[in-house]
Amino acid sequence: MHKKLFIPGPSEVRPSILAKLATPQIGHRSKDYSDLHGRILPKLQQVLYTKNDVFLWASSSTLVMEACVRNLSNKKVLSCVNGAFSKRWAQMCTANGIPNEVLQVEWGKPILPEMIDAKLQSGEFDCLTVVMNETSTGVESPIDEIAEVMKKYPDVMFCVDAVSCMAGVKIPTDEWGLDVVLAGVQKAFALPAGLTVSAISNRAFERAATVKYRGYYTDFLDMKKYNDKNQTPATPAIPQIFAMDAQLDDILAEGLDNRWERHKRLAEMTRNFVESHGFPLFPERKYCSKTLTCAVNAKGIVVADLNKELGKRGFQISNGYGDLKEKTFRIAHMGDVTDAEMKELLDHIDDILKTLPTNVQA
Repeated sequence: MHKKLFIPGPSEVRPSILAKLATPQIGHRSKDYSDLHGRILPKLQQVLYTKNDVFLWASSSTLVMEACVRNLSNKKVLSCVNGAFSKRWAQMCTANGIPNEVLQVEWGKPILPEMIDAKLQSGEFDCLTVVMNETSTGVESPIDEIAEVMKKYPDVMFCVDAVSCMAGVKIPTDEWGLDVVLAGVQKAFALPAGLTVSAISNRAFERAATVKYRGYYTDFLDMKKYNDKNQTPATPAIPQIFAMDAQLDDILAEGLDNRWERHKRLAEMTRNFVESHGFPLFPERKYCSKTLTCAVNAKGIVVADLNKELGKRGFQISNGYGDLKEKTFRIAHMGDVTDAEMKELLDHIDDILKTLPTNVQA
């Protein structure tokens, strides 16, 4: 039995979009492919409110995160860490021999603009990496406020991982002055995994031109050379791109403002549900994600048992991540989830909770 996914990724994909994966293949150097690639880019620019170049990478988001630090730093990277996934940028810097410093806050807390300002005043950094929506904790950091601080530091590249929120929340890329914003499509885009989207500024290309070792598959300038011709340097993920073409049409037909509002509404519905059942929100409500809710397991239920019972009914949520396993649980409300589908899931959880033992000493 298929379990309908309410996890932080991959998200549920509608059957009509899955069917697009079976579109007959085309040559990736053909005009047919260039036409496909070329009609997707303006749609993505609308979703991201940008005139910047948008790239399609046949990879997970991890590769594009690594591409950022390989292309955009000649001095030192400031890596903001407030959870499991934001930590990866610092690890990538170390793995590539790129000087970096970690700005670390407690899990469940956001990265705040004054923290970044205090660090950047030293003048020793030329690149900032920050996660907008930390999947492990359900925290959304205030990128709009950080963007105001970044105006003071025009020589520092501003890189944002929007993996678990892009296409679920409004990201005004140009207004915020983002040099790179990236996301895998298997989350709020509600597409099959295997493709990453990134918008990249002209400033980023100028910086990349000064960096000697940008890698091969990760080279922004090589990607741009091909992207300008509606191509990719290496073989693109053609099935996923067919699916993306159709999904972007549906996203734009829904209306971007309607999509952002739906995600806010589902988030509020889920937050209210978990709190009313005795599970406090893990982050401060002000900084709660709009695409997934992370709740504290204050009643000491066995989260794995809750998920097992949900599975019997055709649904799946997520346990806490890493050290937060069984201490928290996460319910995603991203992508194409409707109000009725969210209510159906929450009704099942409500029913199961009546039978699960609790241990308030846990």
